[in-house]
Order: sequence, then C-alpha cells, then structure tokens
Amino acid sequence: MLLTNRYTHDARVGREARTLADLGHEVTIHCLLGEGLPEGEEDRGVWVVRHEQPAWLEMTGAARLLPLARYFSRYEFLARAAERSGPDVVHGHDLETLLPAARLARRLGIPHVHDDHELCLEKLGQGVADWVTGGKRAAMDAVTAHLRRKGARLERRLIPRTAALITASPLYARELHERYGVEPVVLLNTPERTDPDPTPLLRSRAGLPEDARVVLYQGTITPSGGAEEAIDAAADFPERWALVFLGVTWMRARLEERATKRGVAKRVRFLDAVSPSELPAWTRAADVGIAPIRPTNKGQALSLANKLFEYLQAGLPMVVSDIPAQADLMRELDAGEILPDITPAAIAAAVRKLAALPDDERRDWGRRLRAAAHEKYCWEMQSPKLVAAYGRVLNATHRERSR
Repeated sequence: MLLTNRYTHDARVGREARTLADLGHEVTIHCLLGEGLPEGEEDRGVWVVRHEQPAWLEMTGAARLLPLARYFSRYEFLARAAERSGPDVVHGHDLETLLPAARLARRLGIPHVHDDHELCLEKLGQGVADWVTGGKRAAMDAVTAHLRRKGARLERRLIPRTAALITASPLYARELHERYGVEPVVLLNTPERTDPDPTPLLRSRAGLPEDARVVLYQGTITPSGGAEEAIDAAADFPERWALVFLGVTWMRARLEERATKRGVAKRVRFLDAVSPSELPAWTRAADVGIAPIRPTNKGQALSLANKLFEYLQAGLPMVVSDIPAQADLMRELDAGEILPDITPAAIAAAVRKLAALPDDERRDWGRRLRAAAHEKYCWEMQSPKLVAAYGRVLNATHRERSR
C-alpha cells in the first residue's frame, strides 16, 4: 500500500490492511516518516515502513515551483521503495498516489487497486482558508485550477485501467461512475464493533468537571468544517455544557483566540488526537457529536464523514449539516438534528434541543444508535466487500498469467 501520511491516525487504511492480512496476505504500508516515529514497525499483522521525504519537497520561496510542477509524481519515492520488495498488487490511497502506483503496476506487470477516499480531485485547494484574500488568494486559486485540470486528465487516463476502484460513499461511487465508466466498490468509513466503557480522560484532560456535558467535535478540523460557528454557538449552550475539539488542526491557535475573544474559552476546549484504538472510549464519554461542515466543493457536498459512524458506534445523538448522504443517514436512523444552515444560532438551538431530553430518554436513544451501528454500520459489514474485490482482482490476474 502507498499512503501519503504518517499512518498514525488513518483508521480506514488500517482496517483495510488488517482485513487483507487476516486473509493471509503479506501487507506492507509504505508511508511518510515523522518525528519520533519508527522507520519500521508491525501493527497487528501489517508491516509499516516509513520513508523520509526527498529534500526537494520541502523547498520554499520560488523553489516551491518544482514540487508544484511534479505534484502528481512527488510520491514516486514511495513506489520505488515498494518496488524493491516485489509486490503482487499495488494499492494506492488517494489522488497523490495514482500516478506513482500506476507506474509501479506497469513496471512490474501487477494489478493496481486505487482507493479514492473522498473525491480527492475536488479536495485540491480545500485547505485554503477563507481569510486568505487578495493577490495571494488569486495566485492560490490559479494554482488549484491548474492542478485540477491536470489531475482530471490523469484520472481519465488511469482510473479506467485500474484492477479495482474503491471509494467511501455511495454518492462518490455514482460520481466516479459517471466520470469514468467504472463501478467502484463502496467501503463506508465505519469502525469495528466496539462497546468500551467511557473514559474519564475526556473531561479530565479537557479540564472539565466530571458532571460537565460534552458536545464533541472529533477529527481533523479544516476551514470549511464549521469550527468557528461551533465556537460562537457555545455562548448559547445550556449551563454545564461544553464544546470539546478532539483531533489535529493547524487552525488551533486561531480557534483558541476566537474562543477567548467570544468569551467562551472556559467552555471550549482543545485536545490532541488519540490513537484509533483508544478513540472509541473517548467518543463514548461525550454526550452529543457534532459535524457542521460547510461544503466548499463537490467532494465535501457528497461526503459521509468518518466521525458520523464513530458517533453512531458510541451512541451519541448528532448535530450535522444538511448535505445529502449525511442527512439521509440521520433520517434513516433518527440520529439527531439536521442543521438548516451553518450558523451559531442553528447549532446552539440544535444542542439545546438535545440537551433538554431527560437522561433516561437519551440513554435509550444511545442504546438504539449503538445497536444500529453493530448491526449495519460497522467494519464487519464492510470488510466482505473488500475481500470479494481482492478475490476478483487476484483471480483475474491468475487467469491472465495462465494463458
């Protein structure tokens, strides 16, 4: 597998890799080296090999044009490292690995499985914050448009040649089919079945009293994630209710400053991400889960966020955006409040409505949501689709080589 992060919190990739390893395959994830991380380790039957990025990828100033010119091949070093072990299949994750994985597959004459987690072509430029304006914004928009055109050409050429295409949402699958004429395998970002006791660490690490009620914003925070609106909404939360962010973000300092300026710093707390194996107990300790995304591209508008399934597994009623896949899931399960718009007033009103429920009613609701997760929305219900896809890929390869 080729992966362009450090494989510290990528639960989806871990689940896929362990499923394949459990079948008896030798699975190696080639990913990026980070400070304090081992170059190699074994993770529940999966080998993880981390690699230092080439120096040219860290160039600054005018020299940054070189990485931009080689944007879609910049992770070729991961494919070259994987090549040394003589793989039988190359499984690339997201757009950044599409070209390196396709080249590796062609060199070795092996199948190429492509995993498009979130319509990554649409994700280009997603990290540009709203407050970037003027000439800098215009330049960044121009670069984004250029990369999207180039990436679209690359996808049109390479995705139809893959042995299997995997994605994370039925609406993503429909979009990819319309674009490229392929039938993707849909693997929802559902966690494995778990039923841990809530950990007291959520409140103690956040500096909250034991009886505080927690609205949890879990996962990576981006400029379009509605974090600012959630912070502003906290001013109108009921007494003893607090907002806790649990995850990674480069926006943390800005968000903390916002909470201070809004006078809600005592009820808005930030915690670093915890490992995927620890996460269920932390999520279970909250009272409400929140996902107020403001979609800025088609990928976000068609998304079905990991955190929704994690909240569901924990039995948390939710407050989420009214975007198609998420709203459909909410209505199917009667899982909480769908926001009419992403404003502080709408978020606060939704939280107050859930907070007004009697404790025994909220506990019954949580049990029903956990039951739905265990019966339908869990990795144990998704993994057979991955197993079947690999069966087709390997059988086709065997037939081809037997001719």
